[in-house]
Amino acid sequence: MVVLFAMNRFTLRNACLWCWLFVSALLSSSGLAQSDYLQQSEKEAKAILEKTIQTLGGRNYLQVQDITVSGRYYEFRRDELQGTTLFESYTKFPHKFRNEIGKGRDVIIINDGEKGWKIEYKNLSEQSPEEIKNFLKNTSHNLDYVLRYRLKEEGMRFRYAGRSRIDLEEVDEVELISKDNDRVRILLSTSTSLPLKAEYQSPGIGKRWATEDEKFFYNYHDIKGVQIPFKTVRMANGFKASEVHLESARLDWGLPDELFTPTFKGKIK
Repeated sequence: MVVLFAMNRFTLRNACLWCWLFVSALLSSSGLAQSDYLQQSEKEAKAILEKTIQTLGGRNYLQVQDITVSGRYYEFRRDELQGTTLFESYTKFPHKFRNEIGKGRDVIIINDGEKGWKIEYKNLSEQSPEEIKNFLKNTSHNLDYVLRYRLKEEGMRFRYAGRSRIDLEEVDEVELISKDNDRVRILLSTSTSLPLKAEYQSPGIGKRWATEDEKFFYNYHDIKGVQIPFKTVRMANGFKASEVHLESARLDWGLPDELFTPTFKGKIK
């Protein structure tokens, strides 16, 4: 009886040992498989993004210092048109921006990194800390900024999320995840490699909640060897929020730093 009990204990101990070894091997194998999958996913995502950058202009695209565009802006609220206006905007990478709004340039928005101003009908005021924070966050989600600067951001992870469709167009989905878990998903045409859509979350400002944004890119034009979308549509929480239709685009005018100050009085030629 004692011998039988001892044998049973020995058998049970061995069974537990084998079970533990099996589970450990299974978990180890699963961990390796997951690691391999993540490495392959990152490799595919980076390859797709590299092809896209080449399609957008390659070295010409990456070396752009400033962009000047003009056109018409349409504002919507829950898909209903609320208003439209002419604009001309100047961007000097990475964080300088000036937007002149209206036929008479009656409203001017200026940002230079962590400084910002508004000129409304010649009345100058500083932007609030919340407005400046919102500008910097929106810049970090701007597709040109993402592709030119954020791909080498410390701690950035890349994931290939598979294929889907936008209307009748097949697209590859690539997701970028920063070290603080900020996510930008880019959908790229499998036939042209051009970006067709970007998805991200915009922070709330004032009484407005944070929004799940989708930005669609259409009607690409070649400007000095760089592809620029002349139509952009932004959706917020499933509703159309804005449309931008460009009439002109210029690259590398050599925009002066003074342009991004509220005291600038010159003209850009």
